[in-house]
Amino acid sequence: MKCDLHCHSHYSFDSTQPVEDLIRRAKEAGISVLAITDHNLISGSLEALKQNEVEIIPGIEIDCFCKDTIIHLTAYGMDLTDPRFTEWKEYYISELDRIGVLRLKLIEEKYNCKLNVDKIKSYTHFGYPYTNVEIEKVLFEDCNHPDLLPYQIGDKSQNPIANFYWDHLAIGKWGYVEMVLPNYIDIINWIHEIKGVIICAHPKVTIGKDMDTIQTLIDAGIDGFEVYCSYHDEEYANFYKEIVQKYGLLMTCGSDYHGATKPNIELGQTGYNEDCTQIVTMLKEKIKEKHNQ
Repeated sequence: MKCDLHCHSHYSFDSTQPVEDLIRRAKEAGISVLAITDHNLISGSLEALKQNEVEIIPGIEIDCFCKDTIIHLTAYGMDLTDPRFTEWKEYYISELDRIGVLRLKLIEEKYNCKLNVDKIKSYTHFGYPYTNVEIEKVLFEDCNHPDLLPYQIGDKSQNPIANFYWDHLAIGKWGYVEMVLPNYIDIINWIHEIKGVIICAHPKVTIGKDMDTIQTLIDAGIDGFEVYCSYHDEEYANFYKEIVQKYGLLMTCGSDYHGATKPNIELGQTGYNEDCTQIVTMLKEKIKEKHNQ
């Protein structure tokens, strides 16, 4: 069995592929179990559940703070009728709108340029406000600056939007604009309340090997870690595999596929090339356990 438990449809503000395309790609890649974990909304999961070509585990990826770090938590199998999903989606979009304007100003000042706002807005979809994704696209297309060359034609051009974000817009960087996000404990408790399982996604990117943060998440009731993903090398996969084995937690695998926004990542590129039956079975058993509580 092959699975991908972390991917994004075009319902995510920073992804490009329709749900029907994800299903087609999954079938072509031999993926039999898929979880569409769109950013802070469940629209992709709801649409995917209407088809019967690939098994779907309902999912979502939620942004929240843990200490001073933004982490991403993927949740699975929860009650999708909970009205707080709609409330959270609306709030998150309002935050994207607020920080987009501030981030555009910072980027224009940094590179001494004036970007075409109408062109930036033309790259948005589903009524989303413009974000760093659309700003970066226009920046790379229209701005001539030596510091941008690595992302335009250089060694970071294979995944320019994500690379630029982590290099310049993440926490602690010059282009960071603080989002008002919930606390990790509130998210873990909410997902458990609505019978879901919650996993720390791509931990290498957000918390590395910080054992204090890892222990904090375990103490708060996290159900597992995404051990295998497109960002994890063998060292990190082994590190988090030891963590889940030591604490009796779940192990998941996901590509974090975003379509053209992250062109170097393919659906199913999870870094785990063995039979996924045990991973999927244990996740389903944990979901069933939550629903029986």
